[in-house]
This record gives sequence, C-alpha cells and structure tokens, in this order.
Amino acid sequence: MPTSQSRKLLNLILGAGLLALVLGGAWLGYYGGGSAPVISALEPTVDPFGKKVGDNDNEASSGNDTLADLLERFRLGDSSALDHVLPTGLSEISGSGGKGLQRQVRAHGSWYPVFDLSAMKTLDDGNLSAVRLNVIPLAIATPHPPAGLIKQAFNHRFTAVGGVPPYSWRIEIDSSASGFQLDSNTGDFTGQSDVELTLPLVIYVTDSSGSQASGQSTLSIATEEPLTITTTAIPTTESLGGYSATLSASGGAKPYAWSLATDSPGWQIEAKTGTLTNTQLQTGDHQLLITLQDQATSVQRSFKLKVTHGLDITTESHLPPAAPGGIYSGQFEASGGTPPYTWSLMTTELPQNWTFTSEGKLSGSTPDIEALLKLPIRVTDSEGLTFDKTFDLTISRGLLVVPSDRKAGIAWRFKDMLQDLQANITGVSLLRDGVEIYRGRGSNFVDRGLATGSTPTYQLNAFTADGRRLPYAAATTTVLPFTKQRSQDASLGDPYVDTVFNFNPLSRGGYGSDGIPQNVLGPPNGSSTFVPAYLPSHVVSLHASKAGGGSIVLEFTNNIIESGNGLDFTLFENVFFIANDPKRRFMEPAIVEVALHEDEWHRFPCRVQIAADGSIDLKQPTYYTSGFTGVNATTGNDPTDPTRSGGDSFDLANLGRPDLTWIRFIRIIATGDQVLRDNTGVPISHTSENSALNGRASSGFDLDAASAVNY
Repeated sequence: MPTSQSRKLLNLILGAGLLALVLGGAWLGYYGGGSAPVISALEPTVDPFGKKVGDNDNEASSGNDTLADLLERFRLGDSSALDHVLPTGLSEISGSGGKGLQRQVRAHGSWYPVFDLSAMKTLDDGNLSAVRLNVIPLAIATPHPPAGLIKQAFNHRFTAVGGVPPYSWRIEIDSSASGFQLDSNTGDFTGQSDVELTLPLVIYVTDSSGSQASGQSTLSIATEEPLTITTTAIPTTESLGGYSATLSASGGAKPYAWSLATDSPGWQIEAKTGTLTNTQLQTGDHQLLITLQDQATSVQRSFKLKVTHGLDITTESHLPPAAPGGIYSGQFEASGGTPPYTWSLMTTELPQNWTFTSEGKLSGSTPDIEALLKLPIRVTDSEGLTFDKTFDLTISRGLLVVPSDRKAGIAWRFKDMLQDLQANITGVSLLRDGVEIYRGRGSNFVDRGLATGSTPTYQLNAFTADGRRLPYAAATTTVLPFTKQRSQDASLGDPYVDTVFNFNPLSRGGYGSDGIPQNVLGPPNGSSTFVPAYLPSHVVSLHASKAGGGSIVLEFTNNIIESGNGLDFTLFENVFFIANDPKRRFMEPAIVEVALHEDEWHRFPCRVQIAADGSIDLKQPTYYTSGFTGVNATTGNDPTDPTRSGGDSFDLANLGRPDLTWIRFIRIIATGDQVLRDNTGVPISHTSENSALNGRASSGFDLDAASAVNY
C-alpha cells in the first residue's frame, strides 16, 4: 500500500496493450530495467484445458511456439496469443483471470502471475524486452491434514506448487502413528487409528532438480465428540486485584487455541492452556467472550464475572428490545453501597434525541433502523464507590428480511422470542403471503424463486410447549432488479457491500479514512494483476503494529451472501509484487469473521506454514496457507466469479455451521505481528517492510472491495 508521498505512474506500451504499473510510496519506486531484449524460450506445455502453448482457435499451430513467438504475436495484435501459457510446477489449475501479460492462474487457493515483468521495459520501436515466465518457488500447498476420526479411514493428499515436477515426498512423525503411511510419489497420506492422536509431523517435498521444501503440521485424530468448552462458569470474587481461572474443553481436534474478547481492562488468556488472568481486577460486570479453536472449527462461550465490592447494578444486562421508529423508556436499578446513587453513561453514542439522566432513566425516540446498542453505564454511591456494567439494547423488528437476486434471506432469534413472548418455544412457522414455507427449529432461511419487483410479506409464528401458536413478527421486502455494476440508487441491487457498519483503525485519519464508505463500495478498483488499487479514494487502511491490528465491519443490505455450492464471497486487497517480481509478493494479512446478527460472529479457520527449520517466507502466499485475506491480487475480471477474479475467496461451509444458511456482515481484522494465532495456536507473522507495522497511515490490510458470489 503506498504512503502519501513519492508516487510514480509508469506507462509501458506493450504492443497492442497499455500496462500501467503503479510504483512509489510503499512500492519505494521498485523498478528493474535493462536495455537489451531478453526473451525466454518456452517448451511446449499443456494447460488445464488440454491445449499446448501456441494452440489458437483461430489459426493453425504446430504447438511448438517459443515464448518469443507468442510475445511477437501478442505485440502484433493477437490478444489471445498468451492465453494458454502456464508457469511450470502447477499441478491443479482451478481458475484463470486477466489477459496477456496480466494473466494469473489459481492453484490450491492461491493465484500466481504467469509472467515475470521485473526486468521489462518498452523500447522505442514497440518491441517487448525481458519478459520471462514466472518461476514459482517450490512450496507445499496443502501442508495441513484435516482432523480425522478414530476408527475411520483417513486420507489427505499433500500437494506442491512450483519447482520442477515430478515430486518426491517424505514425512517425519512419531512412531505411535504406525497405522499411517505416505506414498512418496503421490503425496497421499493414509491410515487409521483406534485412539485419539495429536502428533506433530514434518513433511518434506523434493522436486526433480533436487530442490526441497518443508512444512510443520499436526496429525489430529479425534473422537466424534464435538468441540465444547466444558467450563460453564468462572469463580466469582469480591476481591480486587489479582484473578486467575483455567478453562477446560473436550472433543474436537486438538491442539486447542484459546482467545478472548472483552471491553474490560486487564484480561488475558493463555492460548494453549486456557488460563484466564487479570492482575488489576476492578469492580463491575465483566463480560468475557471466550473463543476456542481446534484444527477445523471454533466455538464460543460468554462468561460474566460480577465484582461488586459492595455495590451492584441489578438491572439485567440484556435490556428489553426496542421497536424501530417507536418510543423507548427504561429505569436502571442498583443495590448496596450508600445511597443516593448517581448514574452516568460512559459513551456519547446514543441515538439522536435520546437522553440518559443522573437518576438512571433512559428515554427517547428509537431510530427507524435495526441496530445493536452497547451502553456502558456507571453508578456511583455517595461514598464514591463505583460499579460499571455494559448493557445490550436491540432495536429489532423481530423478523429480519434482506432481499437479494430473486431471493430473500430471513432470520429470527430464539433468545429474543423467549424474552418477548415469555414462553417455552419449541419451534417456528414462517409464512410468505399466507403460505407456509418453513417449519422447524432453525433460525434462518433463504426463500428462493422470488419474482423481481415483487413485495412478499412474511409472518413468523412461534409454537409453545403447551400447544399454542403465537404470532411473533412480520416484515415486508421488495425484491430489486440486480446489476453487476455498482448500483447508485435504491432501485437496484448489486453483489457488493452496501455500507460500513463499523470502522476501528488503530489510529484516526489514516490512509483512505476520509473516503469511507465510498472507497470500499462497488467492485474493486484494482484493474489487473500488476495495477493494484492505490489512491485513498480506492482503499482504506486498517493499520497494523506489533500490538495488533485495526478492523472493519461491512454490511450487505440489498443482497445477501448465501451458503451455496463452492465459494460464497471474495475480498479484495491491493496486494502487489515488488518490482513486478511475482516471487516477491507484498501481503498485509487479515483474518475474516462473518455474522448474520451483529453480535454473533463466526471466524474462518486459518493456518500458517512454518518450515522444518522454523523459517518463514512472508513473500510467498503458501505461508498464509488458508483462511486469510490480503494474500492474492485482483485480476480485473468479474468480481463475482472466483475462478476469474483473483482476490481471496471464502466458502461458508468451512465454518462448520450447517445451520447458517446466509450472512450479512463481514468483519476483517488486520493481524498485526505475532499477536493473533492460527487455529493451532501458532502466532501469525506480518511483514515489517515499508512501514507496514507502524500502526498508522497506510499500514496493515488495505480494503479495496467485497463481493458476494452466491447472492
């Protein structure tokens, strides 16, 4: 991501095309040139679609064209001359995007430029100089076997990219894994175990030239018991100062990795042991959201620790919900200490025309929107003793309906129904225009096959344990016409994010912050592989440092992201290649979470790759093996087609939540360096090159766009 200084725009005329290479700022003016033309020879190669290099649907070819021949045809105006050229060492191609010298191909989730332009320049006579094929460094593309189950057949294929195939495989693993074997030719790792296993392994691959790559991983064989946080409550205390408690878990695929989210100061959790500590415990209601990850999935559990020291706010933390556009009023209550009490609201983010008095009364006209308000409240007694507590106030219609392309996403929450109806709810019935379309115990549903322009009305009824059928909520929506362009008015829907729900960079006034939200709406501004988005009107920086990274929450309001077949959405960052060298990729990673409701987040499992000797290469996409964004450059093709678009694509099925049929929020969190951990507890590294960890300006992940695929 460029800083605000020292930008250059270098236009290179390449035969029939124009290649704009943005260099400067964080690019540091990277550019390698040379005066003499250098054309690499290319042996005939078969691409994934069965054509040899040089094959062309419009002209006969011997299939023996050299790279020089193809570049000359490209220069003379044959725009398809380079369409079937491939770098060596890619075994499984699952996509191809971009044209000519900007082409990339997709293999095992990563996108690789076909050409190396690091020594290229344009000569006065229009000839191309120093265009080479990309030589991909040898690396293990799938180093992490999925978790297996005891007494079931296990199979994982290790695959490699780069180098010179064919490959030879070798594994180092404890002798207790005697029931497992590796095929040295294919990389197939198979076996079975009758007991649970959690064993470190090291995998080596050697190509036909003798080059070797390696990766550390884990073999995990688990029971069928689901991953569970077995601790249901943490010990209470009246004492201030030091606090410690260790959480427990069972099931899933070990090893475990624990993490913590809270607004209360001083809390930490040890990633491997689950030991929760606070050395400066203060009075108040401490809400702790604990996340436990194994190799495949994650679970969460909320804990509450009340430290009163004699004073307490007795009002329940989940306030009665408010209706959009209505009037709201509530009174907070306290006990203990020495009355009278004085109340204060520790935020300025109340809706317009709302008031909170020193007597503890909250009132106002509710905005005509759905939202979740976090209200940090403090009560102080006459002796100066204080108690803090954060409250959730949901502004909700009870039935959430979001239109999309000839469908609608519908959702409801059982916890709200239980509170509002004060009944034991056993299931629900969903009707569209009086006709039942769903009955069950789920909490979300995608209604497909709707006519564009229609205005369906939905009604949700609850069934109780005593046989009653209680009407709960109703909502109407309009199914909009759709365009793949960015829609500029409310009469059209598009596949792209619609608004920025929340923006929390590490520092204010960073690169692109003044352009929020316009610079992240619509399709990506990065126009092709070597032309990333770079202006503050194109991207916004989240920032990263050795202490952590910023975040952004994106909301889809006129379309949904459905959990469909294959990849479901794609995120775009301004990944670039230093000096246009595809072996020197500049990446600023982030982890990805999604939600249907703004307080129920699900994190994509993520893994990094470390070599046998502990080394890492932050310029290769194979380090960020899975679950990250900020790894792959855009190609400039259709953002809704993950086989053509580049960027980083995600499949909701990888969350392990079959009950989640659609989502409307995406949260992107810049990793910082060695702060966040992957699903096995390994710290995630971030490059420090080009001020990428200074915690401000253009540091950290730079969001360009977000696009739904299944919408």
